[in-house]
Amino acid sequence: MGLQILVTHLLSSYWLANFHGFAVFTLGASALGTAIEGALMGIIMHAYPASLTETQKMAECSGLNKTGATKRMLWFSAVWTLYEYIKSTGALGYPWGTLFMSSYALKPVIQIADLTGVWGITLLFALSSSLAAEAVTSITEHRTVRTEAKSLALVFAAVFAYGTVQYFMPRIPEKKLNTVIVQQNIDPWEGGEQKSIEISKKLTLEGIKSFSDRGLETDLVLWSEGVLSKTFPGARFRYETFPQDESLSDFIKKTDTPFIIGGTTTFDRDKHKYANSAILFDSDGKYSGYYSKIQLVPFAEKIPYSDNPLMEKFMKDVVGMYSGLTSGFQYVLFKVPIKENKNTPAPFSYARPEESLIELDKNGRSDPKKTKEYTVNEAENPKNFISFTTPICFEDSFPSVSSRLHNMGSEVFMNITNDSWSKTDSAEYQHFIIASFLSVEYRTTLVRCTNSGYSAVVAPNGKIIADLPLFEEASVGFSVPIYKYTKTLYSVAGDWLVYIAAAAVLLYLAWSAAKNVFEQKKLSLPHFVQITVTIGKKDSKK
Repeated sequence: MGLQILVTHLLSSYWLANFHGFAVFTLGASALGTAIEGALMGIIMHAYPASLTETQKMAECSGLNKTGATKRMLWFSAVWTLYEYIKSTGALGYPWGTLFMSSYALKPVIQIADLTGVWGITLLFALSSSLAAEAVTSITEHRTVRTEAKSLALVFAAVFAYGTVQYFMPRIPEKKLNTVIVQQNIDPWEGGEQKSIEISKKLTLEGIKSFSDRGLETDLVLWSEGVLSKTFPGARFRYETFPQDESLSDFIKKTDTPFIIGGTTTFDRDKHKYANSAILFDSDGKYSGYYSKIQLVPFAEKIPYSDNPLMEKFMKDVVGMYSGLTSGFQYVLFKVPIKENKNTPAPFSYARPEESLIELDKNGRSDPKKTKEYTVNEAENPKNFISFTTPICFEDSFPSVSSRLHNMGSEVFMNITNDSWSKTDSAEYQHFIIASFLSVEYRTTLVRCTNSGYSAVVAPNGKIIADLPLFEEASVGFSVPIYKYTKTLYSVAGDWLVYIAAAAVLLYLAWSAAKNVFEQKKLSLPHFVQITVTIGKKDSKK
């Protein structure tokens, strides 16, 4: 199984070798780590069939045991789901080359992600594969898998029914955020910061104009990951004068619109601790804070054990780089106004207590303060603002990050990404496919702003409603639909399906191990003890 996983990884993620000369880490180390994980899970995969006795095998062949195929299918599917979970999570997580990715085009099927996450999809596809294998082997073993096929068909029918309802269910947005998505098509490692900023400015104006031509105002501008090279917060002064012709701050102020721009932040300059961040500029062009990427790309952004002095020295002297980036220290929710709604008062019923008292004084006069409560609602109208979060690049593939961001009250995901270094269409589409499951898992809109693709807007049912071509300078002004904030089963219960699978596998392994120990002890009893026990039984009968 380890060899199979290794080959799959190399064939599907070969573009990792394009990561700026660090192929030995990005492709080599990730391939080795994935292969080791696969080999270990392969051993566990064979634990169940290896535990069967010859008597149990003969009982199945003779038709006395009709559940053998079902048990094997469930075992294989549970272990495979665990493998993909382990492969896709944690500090070494890499969710590419997974079964659930192959389901992207089957929109009714992927709708169960709001219940089970992508793991329900993996389990279904693993069951299908194991059924096919059982069908092939049943031919030579003169048995049938009709029962298993009928059962799985019923499961798929239920999934399709649920998915069809969810996919075609009418969803009416509560508000819209007029957003300009900028794709400057420049690799920040090669193109240069000033050129990237100038092209992004030009594309921004085109996007803003597309709104103004329709009589709309722009609420937010998104630039991709890694556009700004200097580190914040210190760099906030630099961009008040750079570029020289028109500074970034002046440009933003001219548009009178908040911006999210990918850049770098400093955590500890002396220890070379920097973070990959999404930086917020207000409508006056002023630096206003940031969110820093928490889930870093292993062997690319962060080297495992890089805090160890020996590893740090090796990376600096041999590889020519320091310890890489540092994970962010907090989850951040951004909130920006919707210009069209800024003067809309809150409904009288909003943010009111269920009970109230209106009383007059002893002279029969009212309290002016109380009267004001029933004249105007001074509470902030929720329709005047949008709350959003910004998973950065690789993070769009990790529920451990996305769930925290969503559960903070995020009404929409604004994902910024830099994949231009891959130089391949396949890398762009693969990353998008994994990210697109976010929209279904949390039933929210996903906006992706990348520097080369695939930039898109995805509806809560997984449907693409706006996009830009790959590897082209482009921008789009799109009114992003914002739906009522909800918490799905998956956002609340998390990876519950994986936990059930893990519990089942671990319980069986523990039971099997205990059974083997008991049988070994039984076999190791002295011969005379067994004779004594036998004689004792005969005497008792007399």
